[in-house]
Amino acid sequence: VVLSKKCQTQVSDIDYKRYLHQWTCLPDQNDVIQAKKAYELQSDAVYKADMEWMKGVGWVPIGSLDVVKAKKAGEILSDRLYRQHPDSLKFTSLSNAMPFVLAKTNALNMNDRLYKEAWNKDKTTIHVMPDTPEITLARANAVNTSRKLYRQGFEDSLKKGYDIKADAISIKAAKASRDIASDYKYKEGFRKQTGHHIGVAASR
Repeated sequence: VVLSKKCQTQVSDIDYKRYLHQWTCLPDQNDVIQAKKAYELQSDAVYKADMEWMKGVGWVPIGSLDVVKAKKAGEILSDRLYRQHPDSLKFTSLSNAMPFVLAKTNALNMNDRLYKEAWNKDKTTIHVMPDTPEITLARANAVNTSRKLYRQGFEDSLKKGYDIKADAISIKAAKASRDIASDYKYKEGFRKQTGHHIGVAASR
Protein backbone atom coordinates (compact mmCIF):
# COMPACT_ATOMS: atom_id res chain seq x y z
CA VAL A 1 0.00 0.00 0.00
CA VAL A 2 2.83 2.37 0.90
CA LEU A 3 4.59 1.50 -2.34
CA SER A 4 1.40 2.09 -4.35
CA LYS A 5 0.92 5.49 -2.78
CA LYS A 6 4.49 6.35 -3.56
CA CYS A 7 4.05 5.34 -7.25
CA GLN A 8 0.81 7.32 -7.45
CA THR A 9 2.62 10.34 -6.13
CA GLN A 10 5.35 9.97 -8.78
CA VAL A 11 2.92 9.70 -11.72
CA SER A 12 0.56 12.39 -10.44
CA ASP A 13 0.54 15.57 -12.51
CA ILE A 14 -0.47 17.66 -9.56
CA ASP A 15 2.59 16.72 -7.54
CA TYR A 16 4.79 16.80 -10.67
CA LYS A 17 4.07 20.46 -11.48
CA ARG A 18 4.81 22.60 -8.46
CA TYR A 19 4.45 26.29 -9.10
CA LEU A 20 7.03 28.29 -7.33
CA HIS A 21 4.90 31.44 -7.05
CA GLN A 22 2.28 33.45 -9.01
CA TRP A 23 2.88 36.76 -10.73
CA THR A 24 1.08 39.19 -13.06
CA CYS A 25 2.49 40.29 -16.47
CA LEU A 26 1.81 43.89 -17.38
CA PRO A 27 0.76 44.47 -21.06
CA ASP A 28 3.43 47.10 -21.60
CA GLN A 29 6.31 44.93 -20.58
CA ASN A 30 9.09 44.60 -23.11
CA ASP A 31 9.00 40.80 -23.28
CA VAL A 32 5.21 40.81 -23.75
CA ILE A 33 5.47 43.30 -26.61
CA GLN A 34 8.20 41.30 -28.30
CA ALA A 35 6.16 38.10 -27.92
CA LYS A 36 3.12 39.77 -29.52
CA LYS A 37 5.21 40.95 -32.45
CA ALA A 38 6.66 37.48 -32.90
CA TYR A 39 3.17 35.93 -32.86
CA GLU A 40 1.94 38.52 -35.38
CA LEU A 41 4.82 37.76 -37.72
CA GLN A 42 4.01 34.05 -37.56
CA SER A 43 0.22 34.51 -37.73
CA ASP A 44 -1.34 33.61 -41.10
CA ALA A 45 -4.52 35.53 -40.30
CA VAL A 46 -2.60 38.76 -39.68
CA TYR A 47 -0.54 38.10 -42.84
CA LYS A 48 -3.68 37.90 -45.00
CA ALA A 49 -5.56 40.69 -43.21
CA ASP A 50 -4.36 43.27 -45.77
CA MET A 51 -6.17 41.38 -48.55
CA GLU A 52 -9.44 40.92 -46.72
CA TRP A 53 -10.70 44.41 -47.52
CA MET A 54 -10.13 43.75 -51.28
CA LYS A 55 -12.46 40.75 -51.43
CA GLY A 56 -15.34 41.46 -53.81
CA VAL A 57 -13.76 44.64 -55.17
CA GLY A 58 -13.38 44.77 -59.00
CA TRP A 59 -9.96 45.37 -60.53
CA VAL A 60 -9.15 47.01 -63.87
CA PRO A 61 -5.78 45.90 -65.31
CA ILE A 62 -5.33 49.14 -67.29
CA GLY A 63 -2.06 50.73 -66.29
CA SER A 64 -0.67 47.60 -64.67
CA LEU A 65 2.88 46.54 -65.31
CA ASP A 66 2.02 43.53 -67.48
CA VAL A 67 -0.36 45.55 -69.64
CA VAL A 68 2.19 48.31 -70.19
CA LYS A 69 4.85 45.73 -71.08
CA ALA A 70 2.50 44.07 -73.59
CA LYS A 71 1.72 47.46 -75.21
CA LYS A 72 5.39 48.35 -75.55
CA ALA A 73 6.18 44.93 -77.02
CA GLY A 74 3.33 45.35 -79.54
CA GLU A 75 4.65 48.75 -80.58
CA ILE A 76 8.15 47.34 -81.04
CA LEU A 77 6.90 44.42 -83.16
CA SER A 78 4.38 46.48 -85.16
CA ASP A 79 5.28 46.53 -88.85
CA ARG A 80 2.98 49.49 -89.48
CA LEU A 81 4.81 51.66 -86.99
CA TYR A 82 8.22 50.36 -88.08
CA ARG A 83 7.72 51.16 -91.78
CA GLN A 84 6.90 54.80 -92.36
CA HIS A 85 4.43 55.34 -95.21
CA PRO A 86 5.66 57.64 -98.00
CA ASP A 87 2.51 59.76 -97.71
CA SER A 88 3.59 60.86 -94.27
CA LEU A 89 6.78 62.41 -95.67
CA LYS A 90 6.47 66.04 -96.75
CA PHE A 91 8.43 65.91 -99.98
CA THR A 92 7.72 67.24 -103.47
CA SER A 93 9.70 65.90 -106.44
CA LEU A 94 10.50 68.07 -109.44
CA SER A 95 9.00 67.10 -112.79
CA ASN A 96 12.27 67.84 -114.61
CA ALA A 97 14.38 65.67 -112.33
CA MET A 98 16.72 63.20 -114.02
CA PRO A 99 14.91 60.00 -112.91
CA PHE A 100 11.54 61.30 -114.20
CA VAL A 101 13.01 62.45 -117.52
CA LEU A 102 14.72 59.07 -117.96
CA ALA A 103 11.52 57.21 -117.10
CA LYS A 104 9.51 59.26 -119.62
CA THR A 105 12.11 58.63 -122.33
CA ASN A 106 12.11 54.89 -121.66
CA ALA A 107 8.31 54.81 -121.73
CA LEU A 108 8.29 56.53 -125.14
CA ASN A 109 10.93 54.13 -126.47
CA MET A 110 9.00 51.06 -125.27
CA ASN A 111 5.59 52.29 -126.45
CA ASP A 112 4.38 49.83 -129.09
CA ARG A 113 1.67 52.17 -130.37
CA LEU A 114 4.13 54.96 -131.11
CA TYR A 115 6.56 52.46 -132.60
CA LYS A 116 3.98 51.25 -135.16
CA GLU A 117 2.25 54.59 -135.67
CA ALA A 118 4.33 55.67 -138.70
CA TRP A 119 3.98 52.24 -140.35
CA ASN A 120 0.22 52.14 -139.84
CA LYS A 121 -0.05 55.66 -141.29
CA ASP A 122 2.00 54.69 -144.38
CA LYS A 123 -0.16 51.63 -144.97
CA THR A 124 -3.20 53.85 -145.50
CA THR A 125 -1.49 56.57 -147.55
CA ILE A 126 1.11 54.78 -149.71
CA HIS A 127 -0.06 52.59 -152.64
CA VAL A 128 2.28 49.97 -154.15
CA MET A 129 1.76 48.93 -157.79
CA PRO A 130 0.95 45.21 -158.24
CA ASP A 131 3.51 44.67 -161.04
CA THR A 132 6.64 45.70 -159.16
CA PRO A 133 9.50 43.15 -159.06
CA GLU A 134 9.16 42.72 -155.34
CA ILE A 135 5.44 41.90 -155.55
CA THR A 136 5.99 39.54 -158.50
CA LEU A 137 8.82 37.76 -156.67
CA ALA A 138 6.70 37.44 -153.54
CA ARG A 139 3.86 35.87 -155.53
CA ALA A 140 6.25 33.40 -157.17
CA ASN A 141 7.72 32.45 -153.80
CA ALA A 142 4.24 31.97 -152.41
CA VAL A 143 3.41 29.58 -155.26
CA ASN A 144 6.66 27.64 -154.78
CA THR A 145 6.23 27.29 -151.03
CA SER A 146 2.49 26.54 -151.15
CA ARG A 147 1.74 23.05 -149.83
CA LYS A 148 -1.68 23.10 -151.41
CA LEU A 149 -0.29 23.69 -154.91
CA TYR A 150 2.50 21.18 -154.25
CA ARG A 151 -0.02 18.38 -153.60
CA GLN A 152 -2.67 19.51 -156.07
CA GLY A 153 -1.61 17.19 -158.91
CA PHE A 154 -1.48 14.15 -156.61
CA GLU A 155 -4.89 14.93 -155.14
CA ASP A 156 -6.38 15.39 -158.65
CA SER A 157 -5.08 11.95 -159.69
CA LEU A 158 -6.67 10.43 -156.60
CA LYS A 159 -10.00 11.97 -157.53
CA LYS A 160 -9.82 10.61 -161.15
CA GLY A 161 -8.90 7.09 -160.09
CA TYR A 162 -6.36 4.69 -161.75
CA ASP A 163 -7.05 2.17 -164.56
CA ILE A 164 -4.41 -0.46 -165.41
CA LYS A 165 -4.70 -2.76 -168.44
CA ALA A 166 -4.48 -6.54 -168.21
CA ASP A 167 -1.58 -6.76 -170.69
CA ALA A 168 0.57 -4.27 -168.87
CA ILE A 169 4.19 -5.23 -168.30
CA SER A 170 3.84 -5.08 -164.54
CA ILE A 171 0.81 -7.39 -164.62
CA LYS A 172 2.60 -9.90 -166.89
CA ALA A 173 5.71 -9.85 -164.72
CA ALA A 174 3.65 -10.46 -161.61
CA LYS A 175 1.86 -13.42 -163.24
CA ALA A 176 5.15 -14.95 -164.43
CA SER A 177 6.64 -14.61 -160.97
CA ARG A 178 3.59 -16.26 -159.49
CA ASP A 179 3.79 -19.20 -161.89
CA ILE A 180 7.47 -19.66 -161.15
CA ALA A 181 6.89 -19.65 -157.42
CA SER A 182 3.81 -21.94 -157.63
CA ASP A 183 4.39 -25.50 -156.42
CA TYR A 184 1.34 -26.69 -158.36
CA LYS A 185 2.77 -25.50 -161.67
CA TYR A 186 6.12 -27.01 -160.72
CA LYS A 187 4.64 -30.52 -160.31
CA GLU A 188 2.09 -30.29 -163.16
CA GLY A 189 4.42 -31.94 -165.79
CA PHE A 190 5.30 -34.76 -163.43
CA ARG A 191 1.64 -35.56 -162.81
CA LYS A 192 0.94 -35.66 -166.57
CA GLN A 193 3.69 -38.27 -167.18
CA THR A 194 2.61 -40.46 -164.28
CA GLY A 195 1.23 -43.85 -165.61
CA HIS A 196 2.19 -43.39 -169.28
CA HIS A 197 5.36 -45.50 -169.14
CA ILE A 198 3.90 -48.65 -167.47
CA GLY A 199 4.82 -51.87 -169.45
CA VAL A 200 7.20 -50.16 -171.79
CA ALA A 201 10.53 -51.89 -172.15
CA ALA A 202 12.40 -48.76 -172.77
CA SER A 203 11.38 -45.17 -173.08
CA ARG A 204 13.47 -42.65 -174.80
